Amino acid sequence: MNYRQCREADKRADVGPHAARPNTDDLKAVRTGIRAAMQALYSHVLREEIPDRIAELLTQFDQQKHADGA
Repeated sequence: MNYRQCREADKRADVGPHAARPNTDDLKAVRTGIRAAMQALYSHVLREEIPDRIAELLTQFDQQKHADGA
């Protein structure tokens, strides 16, 4: 089977880029599930203290950003 035949078969089978897009409710459910899983995996990171050096760099970045008028 050559490339063109594969592409035509995909069109008939409703797969690949020619298939119907999932509805927005399905996509919202997937995003919600991914968000919940990531929050469960990384929630401990949000509770950790920021190292002093990183805090200093963030402060410098904010100062430069405000000085540039952004």
